[in-house]
Amino acid sequence: MAPKPPKFDGLFTVYGQRTFLTSSIELWYRKCIRDNPFTLDCLVIKTSWYKKQNGVEHKFLQFDILSPDRVHTSIVIAERDATQPTDTIAPLDTTAGAVTLPDAIMPSFSSQDVMGDSIRGTHDLVSYATLDSSASAGLERKCKKAAQICMLTFPEGVRPSANKLATLLYVTSKHEPTYTITNTQCYWFVNTVFEALKPLFLGAQQDTANHRGGMWNRVRIHTKESTDEVCGKYRAARTALAEEAEQKHRAEQQQEEERQWEREQHQAAEEVTKREHEKCQAVEEQRQAVEEQAREMEEERERECQAAEEEIAQLRWELEASRVGATAQQV
Repeated sequence: MAPKPPKFDGLFTVYGQRTFLTSSIELWYRKCIRDNPFTLDCLVIKTSWYKKQNGVEHKFLQFDILSPDRVHTSIVIAERDATQPTDTIAPLDTTAGAVTLPDAIMPSFSSQDVMGDSIRGTHDLVSYATLDSSASAGLERKCKKAAQICMLTFPEGVRPSANKLATLLYVTSKHEPTYTITNTQCYWFVNTVFEALKPLFLGAQQDTANHRGGMWNRVRIHTKESTDEVCGKYRAARTALAEEAEQKHRAEQQQEEERQWEREQHQAAEEVTKREHEKCQAVEEQRQAVEEQAREMEEERERECQAAEEEIAQLRWELEASRVGATAQQV
């Protein structure tokens, strides 16, 4: 029987769960990943760039992430759309049929939008499940229906952790929180994250240098260049996280040292109390020995007095008997 997936909220789903989970990137990062040390041991092995083949041509990234024991793989999809955000992590409603992120939540990429600069509220999403499980079926189907534009693989030694990936997704999302069709749309999000991964994790291997990820209906999509800025913010965020972790470690170490000092003080106090008790016990035993010796001496004196009295009484009896015998002879 295959081992169960690890219980890591934000990456893996349990066997038997029928749907994948989806969340805003900010909630996912802050609630599930940021402060979870186990995600440092979950390593990204592959990133795939997908483009939907219908009129929307929506772009998204798919990540394969290994569990610490290297037995299970998490499938994570990250994307940007223009819907209202959610403040929960929950499965999508699948009562109507197959599990998939519906096209209805994707922004319409019309020619009117391209000509103008439609500004919308953005919603940057992650969806995740344990790969090759019931929960991952919808995510796998989503990828199969789309066209794979290119892929980035990470050899041993250069693989980013899920924790680092989440940091990158979070700072990218926060860098440009407004969705604009001509600058910071889904292509901008996907391209920025994809391109940032390469300088941040040197040694990552891209399968093709030229791809059509930045095209819509054979027209080049204009987008804002943000890779360098996002990389800078990522490094600053990781430095801040490292300093925070170091401060937390020092605080925990100080607390442990204080607890150790308190234990040593308590132990020393117990040893002093024990020595005082032993000293009192020795004094008490000595007192009892002196009393016992005095009692024995008193008993010995009483025995000697009694023996002397008995000896005197015997002498008196003998003297009296001698006197009576002498009187009888005279008569």
